[in-house]
Amino acid sequence: MDMEQLSKSQIVLLTLLVSFVTSIATGIVTVSLMDQAPPVVAQTVNRIIERTVEKVTPAGLAAATAVTQEKTVIVKETDLISAAVLRANPSIVRLYTTSTDTPAFLGLGVVMDTSGTIVSDAGVFKDGDVAIAEQSSGSRVRASLTSQDATSSLAFFASATSSIDGKPVTWSPIAIAGTHPTLGTTVIALAGKSVARIAAGIVTTLIALSEGGPQVIDTDIGPEAILPGSPLITTEGNLLGIRTEAARTSSASGFISASVLIKPDEKKAE
Repeated sequence: MDMEQLSKSQIVLLTLLVSFVTSIATGIVTVSLMDQAPPVVAQTVNRIIERTVEKVTPAGLAAATAVTQEKTVIVKETDLISAAVLRANPSIVRLYTTSTDTPAFLGLGVVMDTSGTIVSDAGVFKDGDVAIAEQSSGSRVRASLTSQDATSSLAFFASATSSIDGKPVTWSPIAIAGTHPTLGTTVIALAGKSVARIAAGIVTTLIALSEGGPQVIDTDIGPEAILPGSPLITTEGNLLGIRTEAARTSSASGFISASVLIKPDEKKAE
């Protein structure tokens, strides 16, 4: 049949048919390409969908007759990582020697409470050490090593109540992840000796140091991107692990699970 002999309704139906077939073909090609893509590429796709509910009450109607509308919001993984780093960064400090001329970088530390308790890698410290903790705001505070845990290689510091220049100090403690990680979970390691740097990856395996002892969270993050005391956080910005000597011994890209920092009464509450 000649196209010129088609009626208007037939042309409209033909157009709809072509559009339908084209959309199906596009979907098949997209799915095929995603199946062939490496896992790292697939992780960067906008894969997380949240559904938000909005109630709309027309003018003059009671609240009981509110109309519920659903909206689909696409959340990029890169946005989650950015928000997680922004949330955790105020709780991260950089530890230096007390030299006034050229202080040497020692490692990273994580603020655990509002009194300024800092936890770091015991592998780079010894009993009686004093370090300078530099906050993300630039404030510098003296911190003294108070205790170490031999099994997990965690070092605990008590901070002064004021900065070196005599100003009051405010501490922003980090939140500890209340659940154990699962294989394939996206994680972020914070690093950088002078400026903040990050490295994202996934949990590849979980290693038990000893029966009933702390767990090492192994990742696919390059070891060159990890510093002593580097924290491992979730995409919610919660502390998942800390880089220590015990973790390095077990895995080049491992972190001691932060679950060892949760107090017994808090574990019971969970």
